[in-house]
Amino acid sequence: MIFNSITKSARIFHMMVLAIPLLASSCSNLQEPTRKTVLEAPAADLAEAYLFVKTSLPLVSAGARATIHIQGATINKDNVEEYKAKYEKRLALYEEAIKQRGFKTISGEYKGEATESCARSNSILAILHKQQQSGIEITQDGIDAQFVIKFKQDDKEMSIKNPAAIAESAVSVLDAMNSDYFFRGVVKDNVIVFKPNLAVLDTWPKWASPPSRSDLENCTITLERF
Repeated sequence: MIFNSITKSARIFHMMVLAIPLLASSCSNLQEPTRKTVLEAPAADLAEAYLFVKTSLPLVSAGARATIHIQGATINKDNVEEYKAKYEKRLALYEEAIKQRGFKTISGEYKGEATESCARSNSILAILHKQQQSGIEITQDGIDAQFVIKFKQDDKEMSIKNPAAIAESAVSVLDAMNSDYFFRGVVKDNVIVFKPNLAVLDTWPKWASPPSRSDLENCTITLERF
């Protein structure tokens, strides 16, 4: 999904199939994640899987009123309770594993900067390059967090909230304007360094002008706590 400006709403694509071993697809030949697999999984995968399932649950529930396509599955009023139970079970499993493995406390005020290629990433986080005075406030409630990007537009103070999750020292942030677009960060002392997850390119329609792979590979966002 592409946004045309930093304040315009945008259509969300939920046709994502993540290349994460934790997130079992609806395909019958793949098994549901187990306690063992989530405990052994890389922290970045676990944080992203947790965030994906948590933010997808409202969409799954909407299958009671409309036909929804997510992770290759068709969800409607006939099977919505089955899929809702499946996603709730996954979420509980991921949450238990993260709590057992631990997670960093990252709440606070940060200054942010981004490399030039991030400006072409078609991400709301590109604001950090376009407006060098942008700042970020991170609020945290256990595993869950919100990355609140603060900026000025037309002399008005504005903010955009991006959901996030933490597992050990890994942070996953979901672009508020694109439900397929995850950024992966690593916490070290008072600094968090993020890179976009290139998996977004696998499901980004060509007609929607996806960013180039090289721009995403060279995009780095650095947050430093005040």
